[in-house]
Amino acid sequence: MEATIPEPIQSEPEITEELLVIMSSAIAAYLGKNVRIRRARFISNQGPSSWSQQGRVSIQSSHTFSTTK
Repeated sequence: MEATIPEPIQSEPEITEELLVIMSSAIAAYLGKNVRIRRARFISNQGPSSWSQQGRVSIQSSHTFSTTK
């Protein structure tokens, strides 16, 4: 029987060099010029943002119900 050592849980996900290259090339393709990413970080999940809440309200209010008899 082999013992497995659990990997330590990272408090924040790591932004790899490969991910930075992908982001840089996507931004360069969109803007049409080379860019340099000076700083990148993940945004912590602090619950729904006001933008996402408003989007949900807009979508849900567009669903109209007809009550014809």
